[in-house]
Amino acid sequence: MKPTFEELTTLVHVMTCRSVTEAAGRLRTTKSVISKRLANLEASLGVSLFYRSGRKMQPTDAGLQVYERAVKLLAGMDELVEEVTARLGKLQGLIRIAGPVSFGNRYLGPLISDFLAIHPQIDIRLDLDDRFVELLSGNYDFAIRIGRLEDSSLKARKLAPSRRGIYCSNAYAERQGIPGSPEQLADHVCLSYANSTSGNVWCFESTTGGEPRSLTLPTRLLSNSGEALRDAAIAGIGIAALPAFLASDSVQSGKLKEIYIPGWCVASDTIFAIYPETIALPLKVRAAIDYIVSRLQPPLPW
Repeated sequence: MKPTFEELTTLVHVMTCRSVTEAAGRLRTTKSVISKRLANLEASLGVSLFYRSGRKMQPTDAGLQVYERAVKLLAGMDELVEEVTARLGKLQGLIRIAGPVSFGNRYLGPLISDFLAIHPQIDIRLDLDDRFVELLSGNYDFAIRIGRLEDSSLKARKLAPSRRGIYCSNAYAERQGIPGSPEQLADHVCLSYANSTSGNVWCFESTTGGEPRSLTLPTRLLSNSGEALRDAAIAGIGIAALPAFLASDSVQSGKLKEIYIPGWCVASDTIFAIYPETIALPLKVRAAIDYIVSRLQPPLPW
């Protein structure tokens, strides 16, 4: 008896989740069905796929080998279906995307809506969270990340630059003045982003060819919400380092002003689409990333 599509799909989900309960949730079935599929697969292959100890499941060498082949087989089946439907001029299926909250609400959400309008047979699950998201365990096709990539196990496609700046309200500038150097920020009230490696460390790049600087600054408000930092700056609480895409509307309306320090700028980030290196990129996912890239061409909205 040969393994079935459902059995191989179940194995891949259990392997990535390391949990029968979580795999059952993702496949919208019961734990008993998951266990039965795994037992049938082991019987078909004549090997044990997992070491079981209580609720813990660790893959055997054979389990890892079958998993690697199953990923390739399932990806090939998905690609076959997509190629056939693409010839008919249609993309279909579910795309799972993870993204950061501020950029997702302001820019990614509208782009996704436009993409769905163009492709009526595509469904999208968009999860917005500023915390680090594991792609495989989260079962995402790709994620949008802003910053500098360090994980070599991921493939990345650059979507757009993300310039950062220093911002405050006119009322704060009139009351406290404006720093003339990065070091003078230590004399100001700083508002910092909590989800960076070290929220109260601000990084600066020289515009004249000098060495970059990293300064640890006193922080009155440390938040994982860019909107909260922006709003505190608008209220005159202090100075915030913000991505331009989050601050630009407030600058145009006069609620914020950008502070320019001669010879220095806040280190910029890059907006990436990332996906696991081990997974072939399906046509529907490639089409979604291509569309986002096409809409984030210069001049950028921010």
